[in-house]
Amino acid sequence: MIVRIQGVSELQNQIYYDYDTDSIPLGQGGMGIVYPGRCFRTDNETEYIPVAIKLVTNTAQDMIERAMREASIQIDHPNLLRMYGFIPNMEPDPFTHEMKPRYYVVMENLDGVSLESMLEGVFCTKTGSDIGYARELYDMGCNDRRNFTVEIMSAILKGVACLHRSGYIHRDLDPSNIMITRDREIKIIDYGVCKPVASINGADAKLTMSGSIIGKVDYAAPELLAGDVQHHNFTTDVYALGILMYRLFVGALPFEGDNSSIMKAHLSGEVPAGNISDPGIRRIVEKAVRKQQDERYQSVDVMLEDLSAVSGGLAVQDSDGKGNGAHGTWVPVLAATVTGLAAGIATAFMI
Repeated sequence: MIVRIQGVSELQNQIYYDYDTDSIPLGQGGMGIVYPGRCFRTDNETEYIPVAIKLVTNTAQDMIERAMREASIQIDHPNLLRMYGFIPNMEPDPFTHEMKPRYYVVMENLDGVSLESMLEGVFCTKTGSDIGYARELYDMGCNDRRNFTVEIMSAILKGVACLHRSGYIHRDLDPSNIMITRDREIKIIDYGVCKPVASINGADAKLTMSGSIIGKVDYAAPELLAGDVQHHNFTTDVYALGILMYRLFVGALPFEGDNSSIMKAHLSGEVPAGNISDPGIRRIVEKAVRKQQDERYQSVDVMLEDLSAVSGGLAVQDSDGKGNGAHGTWVPVLAATVTGLAAGIATAFMI
């Protein structure tokens, strides 16, 4: 069944969306189901641009508020998923036939695979499309771990830096939330637990209850695991980036076991950075994953500068002002846009 979606803003901007409820979902999570969709202009219904449409199936008030916050993060950057809007859509209830609201989040449709899938040797989408760039990156990792790590992390750091400059922290950075696309882009997705930094110490702090865990345990900073909402800041993302860099280079996570063991290790254990044979990469990871937040990188831009030094064969300065470079070998663990319409959608969702 084709469902048409149009809120007040879309009506004013002469656009609407639709999706087929019988289509193969692009993804599914605790908030809802993501379908492939289309955006049309009402004055030209023969042409459209593809979008992704999340049907919010969990209609608890906190989930609706989370969906609204996610949709509001509308940042135009090549390494960030572009969000278009949150739409309450009036639809007939299948049982009572009364008109009731259903809630949608509309976003850029990415043709690609997750970084998690690529690390496991999967290069095809659910619809069978082969993502050549993912295959290229995997092959690079088998032959040149430093350049593999640098290429992927450079793109991710640029995206996170832009998100931070816009005043947000992601709080859920891990390979499942990073996409590698057919267009040779690496994009950060899923802003479901993003927070504006300005709200952390304000009234919005109550939205994340103390003691609750945000994000994936494997990549979670100590302050996330401790439920220390007041201390969630840019360095919280830096910690996750350090763990991600470790995994890309080494081919495994620093801590293994059940969730309880992993949490304990992140809270009080030391990341075994000695497993990283490249001194430059090792120093970046060591600084990013320090337990004390004020000892980590305070800016992702500085972390990116150090990574650029590694890629250029320069020394990364450690805490004593010393550094050098090295490189070894490693095999990782297997495991149709219309210009005018695109301009219209960009205008319609700019807030």
